[in-house]
Amino acid sequence: MIKVDRIECPDILKTGLAPESEGEWESKDAISFFSIVANHQLQYKRMGASGVRIKESFNVYANKEVRKQLKKMSHGKCAYCESKITSIYNGDIEHFRPKGGYGENNPITKPGYYWLASDWNNLLFACPFCNQTNTHEVMENKTISEVVQGKLNQFPLLTETYRLNYSHGNLFSTNPNNYKIAFELEETERLLLKPCTDTEIEKYFEYDENGIIRPSIGLNNFEETKATTSIRVYALQRIGLVQSREEKVIQIKAQIRRVEEAMINFNNHIEDSNEKVTWFEGIMRRELNILHQFKESNREYAGLARFIIEQYFNDLT
Repeated sequence: MIKVDRIECPDILKTGLAPESEGEWESKDAISFFSIVANHQLQYKRMGASGVRIKESFNVYANKEVRKQLKKMSHGKCAYCESKITSIYNGDIEHFRPKGGYGENNPITKPGYYWLASDWNNLLFACPFCNQTNTHEVMENKTISEVVQGKLNQFPLLTETYRLNYSHGNLFSTNPNNYKIAFELEETERLLLKPCTDTEIEKYFEYDENGIIRPSIGLNNFEETKATTSIRVYALQRIGLVQSREEKVIQIKAQIRRVEEAMINFNNHIEDSNEKVTWFEGIMRRELNILHQFKESNREYAGLARFIIEQYFNDLT
């Protein structure tokens, strides 16, 4: 998992426009719907043109322009596991704070963070294995076990003290300053790492040569809990993913060997003619450049690559 830089919000979700965007209208309509306590256990129904609520739920976030921007933002990768998914799957538009309800088990607590259903900052691009619940084989303490994992409606906090509730939907639209205070208090107890928000997200994880991900050594207790919770909720230890990361480690190690060979050749010819030195220096720089390309944000498992490569160069010093 790496930091994902949020790009420009699609027009359909922007706020403060004239005329009002579809996203802002839907958000206000959802707030109106859930202001009625009797509707809290119901699925949101949009207000139709005739003033009657219809059987249509949240749909603005699923607009093709939103998907296009999210896909571009994460380079076609899952924001959580960093797998390239667009060659075999459209990708899920993921609500970081669940819109319908929250909780790990049924019944979930309703309503959820309905006022954020069309909020650009709450949306991510994700694969179905991270975003939905599935039965996975996972690696734990060198033992393979079968568990049901995946985010779905989960949004765990350290405690429920600052959990936003249905009343904050109205605050979101009527008093942004007070809402921001409440939101930031909840953020202090958030246990899931968010790629677009946590600027030092890579410090939370380390990887071994077998593709296993684990909390980094040196984290404080709260940080370690966030790393452990994120690994579990996003199913980041599922066997298929671990194997894909292991294959990436093999590729990186092979490129490191090519870099080492190029460096040896360069050093062996350092006293040769300028033409030869330039030739071998060019080869060395090319192999180094190929190695560093593994770390680029658009590459699969860039977080793993950055850890492995940084570890290699640290060991040299």
